Amino acid sequence: MPREIKSRKKVTRSLIVQSPYFNKNKNNDKDQSDISVPDNIDYDLKVLFVGINPGLISAAKGHHFAGPTNHFWPCLSESGLVDKKVTFNDDIYLPKLYQLGITNLTMRSSRKASDLTIKEQREGIPLLTAKFKKYRPRIACFVGKGIYEIYTGEKCKHMGLQKKEIYWNDMKGSTQLFVMPSTSGIVSAYQKPDKIKFFQELCKIVKIKEKNNSNSSKD
Repeated sequence: MPREIKSRKKVTRSLIVQSPYFNKNKNNDKDQSDISVPDNIDYDLKVLFVGINPGLISAAKGHHFAGPTNHFWPCLSESGLVDKKVTFNDDIYLPKLYQLGITNLTMRSSRKASDLTIKEQREGIPLLTAKFKKYRPRIACFVGKGIYEIYTGEKCKHMGLQKKEIYWNDMKGSTQLFVMPSTSGIVSAYQKPDKIKFFQELCKIVKIKEKNNSNSSKD
């Protein structure tokens, strides 16, 4: 649905896809756990980032990865995928300015990812696949190994680019899958500098794909 912002161009932000867990009453400030955050998505993105679900702070602010200890935005700022420092307030501009988007496996917000049941998370798989097939992102980046494992039903043996791909509805291409560590600040196995390296690796892959596509169009 178009959303006009003063002194800015119109930016497309998708409709919230409602699930059985979604609460239409957004005025209930006592419990943010049933509030979702709209996708930032468009056709033919370079990268569509996939989170597990919005946290309560993200739900309250209406933006993705808005928690103060989340490393997503600092890492993205140093990735090479954007040309300036970005914050959660910039999420709605990513598709138009940088051909980047953000969605979640589960739409419902929660205090912790562990508050979601496996059943609830698996219910989001068909919708996520439908987004890949319809919107045709070149790469779907799973921000967390656990999300990828739930989505594919397979163990992730290594981070980075995966062999699995999702073919688009028009059968003219496919979405490749990439896995990086969760950007949550509570993930101690990977520190911020380690996470930045995954973002930079993703940027390199994007540039290689762009170069290959450019060469193909010349042939």
